[in-house]
Amino acid sequence: MRLDEVGERIVLPTPVRTVKQAAQAVGVSEDKIVKTLVVKCGEEYRAYILRGTKRLDLDKLGCRMATPGEVAEVTGYNVGGVPPVLRIPVYIDRELLADDYVYGGGGDEYSLLRFRPAELVERGLATPVDL
Repeated sequence: MRLDEVGERIVLPTPVRTVKQAAQAVGVSEDKIVKTLVVKCGEEYRAYILRGTKRLDLDKLGCRMATPGEVAEVTGYNVGGVPPVLRIPVYIDRELLADDYVYGGGGDEYSLLRFRPAELVERGLATPVDL
């Protein structure tokens, strides 16, 4: 699925590598920026979407962070630009479903994707979980 089918891809003139930089680039508060983290749980790769200001409890999940090489291999994207729509299982923090729109990775460090979290769930692209 193309990114423009689930949101608006915003191309930026300079790279964004942090939540703060992303928020400043699009003029929103940091709690409107989300990150898509790729983890390895046993033999399975998964992605978790959560606020950029929140931490993912890997111990609770029984997972480890995927290495940058693994992320690129299983998603086709580099760390820092991973979008919320992937070919591996995607889980989204249930608290995000209350937001009309958030901004996440747009495929590379020069872009962000503005999308509706609830739409990912409605379209079967992500499963809501409590993180």
